[in-house]
Amino acid sequence: AAPPEGPVLNSNMLRSIVLNQVVVGYSIWLTNGDGRELLAQTDLSSALIGLVGAVPIVLAGRFIEKSDKPVFAELNSSTNMLVLRLFGDKPQRGLALVVSALIALLVATTEETVFRGVVTNNLYSSVGPLAPVVATILFAIGHINPTSISRETLTLFCLQLCTGGAFATLALLSGGLAAPIAAHACYDFYTFYETHLAVTGQLEYAFGPAAPGLQLPPGRGGGVDVDSARRCFMLMDTNRDGKLQPSELRIALYSYGIKTSDDEARDTFDAADADGSGGIDFGEFVDYVKSGDGDASK
Repeated sequence: AAPPEGPVLNSNMLRSIVLNQVVVGYSIWLTNGDGRELLAQTDLSSALIGLVGAVPIVLAGRFIEKSDKPVFAELNSSTNMLVLRLFGDKPQRGLALVVSALIALLVATTEETVFRGVVTNNLYSSVGPLAPVVATILFAIGHINPTSISRETLTLFCLQLCTGGAFATLALLSGGLAAPIAAHACYDFYTFYETHLAVTGQLEYAFGPAAPGLQLPPGRGGGVDVDSARRCFMLMDTNRDGKLQPSELRIALYSYGIKTSDDEARDTFDAADADGSGGIDFGEFVDYVKSGDGDASK
C-alpha cells in the first residue's frame, strides 16, 4: 500500500491523551468544581515567572535527552517511540508544532490545577506545610505504572519528582498557578516537538542520499551489505559529522537492546576505532561489522 499523503496524526492516541486529561481534571470542567474556581482566580501576569523558570527545566531535559547513560537511554527510547506513534516517521513541522502546543497547554493546565492547586490545598488541612511535598510525590506516582517496577519506572519517578518539585516551587514563589502552568507547558512542548524534529530528521538523514564521506573504495566491505551498514551508521551519527563518537555508539547499542557497562562500551569503541582517532569513520565501521558475522543490524 502506498504511504498516506499529507499530514499524519494518530487520532486514537491523541483522543486517549485528551480523554485522560479530562478524567484527571474533572474538577476543572465541573461548573462548581474546585479546579475551575482556582483557575478563575489565576493571575496571568505571573506566567512570566513560569517562562523564566522553564529555562533550567528544559535545559535539564535536554541534558537527559543527550545523555548516553543507560539510566536515561531507555527512558529516551520510550519518549522517541511515543512521539513516533503520534506523528509518524516523516517531518511535519507545522502540524507537530500546533498539536504539541495544544497537548502541552492541556496537560499543563490540567495537572498543575489538580496537583499544585486542588490536591495541595486539600492536603494543607492534614499535613500542613508538607502539602506541596506530598502533592509532588502523588504527582510523580501518577506518571508511572506502580504495578511494574523497573529501572525505567524508578528513573521516571525520580524525574517526575524533580520536575514536580520545580513546578511546586514556582507555585509557591508566585503565589498562584499561572507560573507552574507556563513552565510545565514549555517543558512538555519542548519534549514533544523537539523529539519529533530530532527523530524524523535523523530518519530522513539516514534514508536519504549518502553523504560523500560515506562512500567506500571498490573492493572494501566485501561480504557486508554496505547499504544497510550505511543506513545503520547514519542512524547512529546523530551529530552528522561522518564519525561515531563514544556516546553515539553507546546510545545506539542501547537502542538495539545491547546494554553495556562503561568499560564494555569503551572496549567496543576502541576495537572499532582502528586508527585511534577518537571517532569511528564509515570504513572502520564496515571493517568492524565485517570482522563479526557481516550483519549490519548487529
